[in-house]
Amino acid sequence: MIHELAPHYQRLMKKYPVVTLAEWQLLDNIATIKHIKKGDSFLRYGKVARYSAFVISGMFKFSILDEECNEKIVKFSFIDDFLANCESYNKKAPSAVSITAVEDAVILRINIKKMQPLYDLHLNLLHVNLQLYQELMEQQSEHQYILSLKSPLQRYRFLMERRPAIIQKISLTNIARYLYTSREALSRARLYLLDQTRNFCD
Repeated sequence: MIHELAPHYQRLMKKYPVVTLAEWQLLDNIATIKHIKKGDSFLRYGKVARYSAFVISGMFKFSILDEECNEKIVKFSFIDDFLANCESYNKKAPSAVSITAVEDAVILRINIKKMQPLYDLHLNLLHVNLQLYQELMEQQSEHQYILSLKSPLQRYRFLMERRPAIIQKISLTNIARYLYTSREALSRARLYLLDQTRNFCD
């Protein structure tokens, strides 16, 4: 059945042009809009993943706990990004990752079990699924590279140059957890870089 799609699909159509209007409408039939308050989880530690989602508004963090139960952030997701833990879903295993809203958010939530049969019938959707998986691998690889940099200063400089959205939108505390360093060390690095910028401008 053909029906008019909500405005947020326009952005997704631009991001994933291979998917046809009819295919987006099929996806819309199995998707629901969900509001998530700041601090609430899309997926909690220890829960088996059953849903994926596109972010309509807001931001999310993907975090793990180290041996001492300290939070480490492995990824941020912004508007139009994809939320999922495919490993947990495929293995039917408790998630080691928590996906939490860092501000009030709205998502387009999809039941993965209902989505799976569409891949066999619509190769465009399968193509996007593979694209999303590739993007995830690239993000993980980049995060590992950032962590290989020796100092908080180098790590923060990388974000300034390559991922300014994180600098602009994410709190210093959460950036420190993403860079696996202390908030104090990161604050010193930020002040140093700001001084360098002022001196250069002077």
